[in-house]
Amino acid sequence: MTTPSASLRWARGYVRVARGDSLVRNSLYLMLTTVETAGLGYVFWIVAARMFSTAQVGIASAVISLCSTVALLTYLGPAAMLVERLHTYQRPRAWKSFFARMCVATAAVTALLATVTVPLIAHAKGYGSYFSAAGAAVLAVTGAAVWTVVQMCCNAFIAARRAVRALGDHEVAVPAAAARMALAAADILAESDHGAVCRLRDSIVTLVERRQPQPPGLSVAAEVEGLEKNCMRLSGLHWVLDPGLAPRAPFRPGLSPYSDLLVRHEPSAARLVVSATPATGVTRETAEMWHVRLVDPTVRRVLAVAVFEEDGSRAQAQLRLPFPLHELSEAWVEVTDRSDRPVQGVKLHRRRRALRWADAALRAERAPAGLAPGATAADWAALAAAAWEWCYRDWTMADDPERAMAALAPRLPSQDPVCIAEILGE
Repeated sequence: MTTPSASLRWARGYVRVARGDSLVRNSLYLMLTTVETAGLGYVFWIVAARMFSTAQVGIASAVISLCSTVALLTYLGPAAMLVERLHTYQRPRAWKSFFARMCVATAAVTALLATVTVPLIAHAKGYGSYFSAAGAAVLAVTGAAVWTVVQMCCNAFIAARRAVRALGDHEVAVPAAAARMALAAADILAESDHGAVCRLRDSIVTLVERRQPQPPGLSVAAEVEGLEKNCMRLSGLHWVLDPGLAPRAPFRPGLSPYSDLLVRHEPSAARLVVSATPATGVTRETAEMWHVRLVDPTVRRVLAVAVFEEDGSRAQAQLRLPFPLHELSEAWVEVTDRSDRPVQGVKLHRRRRALRWADAALRAERAPAGLAPGATAADWAALAAAAWEWCYRDWTMADDPERAMAALAPRLPSQDPVCIAEILGE
């Protein structure tokens, strides 16, 4: 017999799948829209049948069909042109201008066709009682034009969606002008298909700009800029150099969890490239004994494992992805001494990283001049504020409101070694 707790876990699992998989989510939206439309239509016609006569209901349904047919005859061609041409415009203003012109032109043609059609059928049997008033004819013409604009909006959404998916699923080196066009398409779909948008933006940053994100290292200003612009840019992908998983890891912690590791997603090659900075005095053989793995904490499963290899002054590992990242609601990159370590849950991952954010904030509040001689007091203060903000977010996601509020509470700087780098003597 299924217990209530088991049923609740089953329901939560399906909710997580729907949140992380755009195909499942969009299928549910379509089904819910169909049910909602059918239900509202059923209620509408029941009310109409009770408030109006049979003849009035019949004429009304015929007029609605007339408006839909006239609109269909005019918007099919422009709608296909919209899907074909809209993605060629590079800037949001150009998108909007072309779309507005197409809507106005198509609606005008629809209104003209409806204006010609209405007088032709106004004297037909049954229609005369409705179109005898001028206001009824105006309403029919307006309804046809409005329905045309609605359908054009739907096709504009299709055009934007196709542009985002086509560019997000393939890595293609394109000039900056094309990148602006792609980001304009992404802005339209940001709310409805976040996974596709994130894949697109990731592809643009990696290939179009032809630059790989460099680790901020010990540049406090660069660290703050990275936290503001690029931190956790990949949707659902997280990372941290967790002392709990790697208590004696031969890698240098960054100024924050953001720079603990350098993670680069290469969709066309279906892999993640993870780089870490070895600590002073660490040999190549020591670094290559450590593993990098990609885990799904929702189901506590290891998705991919790789070992570090020497890459100049850094250690690098390449994780082969078994399926696209956007299909996961949440995934974490971990550095461990053993690949068979048990996978931690989502909340524990958040708690561990919240502690690292707190560690980074405490160190920033001390403004250690020897760590980054070029950093100003304002840079350290900005880093501390950003780290506390991310600490608050992780504690909130871990369902620990007390520690979340404590992360934002004012405090006095500590004079004792409280940071990982200080304890390690770095």
